[in-house]
Amino acid sequence: MYAEKPKPINKHLQATDAEIAEVEMDRKFEELYDGIESLDDRIANRIGDLTFRQEDVESSIDNAQEDIIDLNSEVVELRETVEDLQDTIQELQDKLEELTDG
Repeated sequence: MYAEKPKPINKHLQATDAEIAEVEMDRKFEELYDGIESLDDRIANRIGDLTFRQEDVESSIDNAQEDIIDLNSEVVELRETVEDLQDTIQELQDKLEELTDG
């Protein structure tokens, strides 16, 4: 003999297979949706991090370019100073020759 299927206590409280399947599908949809939201949040955070890093790198490049411009200006000034010193040395050598020859 087979066991009889239990009779529902209240017909209105028993869910049909279709209702159970719908609830299960809704639950799975919610899990999927939550997973998508989580991934969206992670992607947005990652994009934010990368944007910050890019801005930081761009700022560093700008600073480096400004430093190079400043260094080039200093090099030009130093070359002019060296040229002035060479001229002064030549003048002093010329005067020394005049004094020693004269």
